[in-house]
Amino acid sequence: MFWLIGGIVILFVIWKLFFEEENPLDHLPGPKKWPIVGCAFSLLGTPYDDLFSTMLEFPKKYGYRYVLKIFSRRILHVYNVDDFEIILTHSRNITKNRPYDFLEPWLGAGLLISTGSKWHRRRKTLTPTFHFNILRNFSKVFEEKSRDLVHKLKNMPEGNVDVLSVIGDFTLYTICETAMGTQLDCDSSTSAVEYKDTIKNMGTQVISRLTKFWLHPDLLFYQTSLGKQFARNLVTAHSFADNVIAERKKRIDQEGSLVKNLEDTTKDNSKRRLALLDLLIEAESNGEIDVEGIREEVNTFMFEGHDTTAMALSFGLMLLADHEDVQERIFEECKAIFGNSDRTPSWSDLAEMKYLEATIKEILRLYPSVPFIGREITEDFMLGDILVKKGVEVLVHIYDMQRRADLYPDPEAFQPERFLNGEVRHPYAFVPFSAGPRNCIGQKFAMQEMKCALSEICRNFTLVAAERGARPKLKADIVLRPVHPIYVKFIPRSRD
Repeated sequence: MFWLIGGIVILFVIWKLFFEEENPLDHLPGPKKWPIVGCAFSLLGTPYDDLFSTMLEFPKKYGYRYVLKIFSRRILHVYNVDDFEIILTHSRNITKNRPYDFLEPWLGAGLLISTGSKWHRRRKTLTPTFHFNILRNFSKVFEEKSRDLVHKLKNMPEGNVDVLSVIGDFTLYTICETAMGTQLDCDSSTSAVEYKDTIKNMGTQVISRLTKFWLHPDLLFYQTSLGKQFARNLVTAHSFADNVIAERKKRIDQEGSLVKNLEDTTKDNSKRRLALLDLLIEAESNGEIDVEGIREEVNTFMFEGHDTTAMALSFGLMLLADHEDVQERIFEECKAIFGNSDRTPSWSDLAEMKYLEATIKEILRLYPSVPFIGREITEDFMLGDILVKKGVEVLVHIYDMQRRADLYPDPEAFQPERFLNGEVRHPYAFVPFSAGPRNCIGQKFAMQEMKCALSEICRNFTLVAAERGARPKLKADIVLRPVHPIYVKFIPRSRD
């Protein structure tokens, strides 16, 4: 047996050394490539919390196109806007790269992960769920949760607040009610509490697996304590979602569909409010999606609509706390709209908040929730003068590109005016929600939620930074995160 294994290894080495087909990308710069293993060991030993900052140095060393070759995998890294446009607008190379595979047990082949004809069908089915009239129906939830957030902040002990924890709850409660029609913050049942903890833990478990290559095979992963814990969390997450779906269907059978009378839902009825789940159930009745598809998309909404927005808001509060002038302009803009009134913002009020919208864009320029996007190439294509062949993975570095000085003068400065002065820049120079056919379907939803939350906070508080000018060390999990907590002090504004 050992002779057989040894022979196979020797044959593999000979094949790799002498018969592996040359790839055009092998001529691009990158970390030193060794025979067989490539640069697999170039990052070995780098602490996970240092990995993102280490990667930030690579374009300085190797330029705006370089390749990491890890055994037989070739990963092309790009930072040029022209390359972004070619890659993100390609109508057929839409397959996500390998790290997304680890989300599939949780999310299934939903909109985030699916590809090919299934993705096209699913995108066509789901696009109407983010129509203007439907988003307008969610504004009441945004308003209520934003008010609850302000109330919570007012009742916290004086001093610095760990915004990641507080904002994480706010976005989780908001997406849970808008996606599933369930008020997780009002539900003290065991299943609801377990679901809240599960949603927060599963992303961490996926990243922990991703950073340990020996846990990539399913056979090994599910034998470890981490894998067993992930499997238990899967049961909790899927069971909760399945029960909510079943209950929602039962209620629709008894009381009728809210979707058919969409305009009536603008009237407040806190006992029964439109949710994205209602639209999925309606799509099922039209034969556009099945029960498994509903579960996939509910879980995808929960995943994509929670952590990404939480991180954007948390970084945003950090930046606002460090820039009193920006806070005051937002406050004055709100005062011009609301006067001394304490009323909640209407849909048209949010549309008037032009400076706040520019501020959110500048937050997302500096701290895009998804710092890079991966594709697995399924069809050869030309990237300028380079042939990118099938099987290659491509990483589009949004975080780095949006901090390029040739695109954004003084790129590290927080200047919302960049998005107000009518400056013409490349259409792919600002892509925090991706772009092209796989752009984020929920970007308008996210912008409205962030507008509601930040306007409510700035109307009620003056924000003070825990440490003036401090910027956190970053790490890239599934989303961009600070390594350490972000602390902000919230000082209530006078109503005089």
